[in-house]
Amino acid sequence: MPRKKWPPPGYPLVEGDYALTEEWTIHLPQQFARRIDDGDPVLWRPGMTIWLAVWNNDHHETQAERLARFKGEASPERFAERVSVGEGLTRFDYRLREENEDGSVESLQAVTYNDNGQLDMVVYFDDPANEVMARQLADSVAQRPQS
Repeated sequence: MPRKKWPPPGYPLVEGDYALTEEWTIHLPQQFARRIDDGDPVLWRPGMTIWLAVWNNDHHETQAERLARFKGEASPERFAERVSVGEGLTRFDYRLREENEDGSVESLQAVTYNDNGQLDMVVYFDDPANEVMARQLADSVAQRPQS
């Protein structure tokens, strides 16, 4: 299968500390192309695609309550889970390996909670060795400083 042209024409490229929303940032160590799909940001480069969604805390639940619910609904096929709490954030991520007609699909499913809401992120990658970068991306999600 031929490689698609990089960078893709017509899409903005982003890199470094990138503001996803008014509340969330991510650190991108390499250039990613950016687009909006159904109102949500999507970042991609050869071999890796990041789907993002932002949610408000409409029911005024604690971070622990939302994490417990999310863990209860997460795939039973998950592995390599991580949870961390600090700096006003709760993070949870895990790996999934799914099969489709093209073969195995590797992903890191990650959610970062703050008191106001959460950022959901799914990083799909072609090579299992890219798990390291996927986890670095998930760990780089931060709250934007409020002015």
